Amino acid sequence: MMRRAALLCLCLAVMTAGVSAWSLWADWRRPDSILAHDTLPFYASADMRPRWDRISSVLRVDGFEFTNHRKAAVDSRLFDNGPTVVNLFFAGCVSVCPVSMDLLRTLQASFGSQAPQFVSLTVSPLTDDVRALDDYAAKFGLPKDWILLTGEPRHVEAWARHSLYSDITKLGADGLPPHTERAFLVDRRHRIRGIYDARSPHEMVRLRSDIGQLRREEAPVEGQSAAASSSSPPEDPTVVMR
Repeated sequence: MMRRAALLCLCLAVMTAGVSAWSLWADWRRPDSILAHDTLPFYASADMRPRWDRISSVLRVDGFEFTNHRKAAVDSRLFDNGPTVVNLFFAGCVSVCPVSMDLLRTLQASFGSQAPQFVSLTVSPLTDDVRALDDYAAKFGLPKDWILLTGEPRHVEAWARHSLYSDITKLGADGLPPHTERAFLVDRRHRIRGIYDARSPHEMVRLRSDIGQLRREEAPVEGQSAAASSSSPPEDPTVVMR
């Protein structure tokens, strides 16, 4: 009798686990629309499809240990500070990167003292050492709180591929990494909440709006009141248009 009861309990547990797994899978696979949600989506797969399912909401970018342009060790805890804009670049780029960095710098300046964190990771760590990054920051007039990162090539490549879905080892027709035009919005729980074409002023308008939205989402977590959250700069798209 006890064996029968134990077997029944085991069967029920297996069935429950199966139903839960199927439910999660169906949730993951279900087409979704931003019109059905009032929060930013999550990007947790290489197809870069916006999702709101339970699996995507708990998947984070990988941890890392890199070095910034001031020779200081930096790890993924920097995302704990709140909304962070991450982009890929390399110092020797004379086509896409200057355009992207100029638009991102203009976006950062438009927030004034309320600017979120901006982080730029080189896709060419063999040539972009600390000195090269420091020279780059000075050349482009990046603010003091902008973070430029480099690291061991295999670690940079792995993090870009697995966390930002960007295979920086594959080159485009021009011989350059084809993913340096992307910018990513990462929340304080280390989840990607937006992907943007950093070459486009219109995409920078969208990014600015999403930063405001993410701050409103994270305000309760930070213990901020609605009034404090509303103290962020108004979402004026004209500040980033040229």
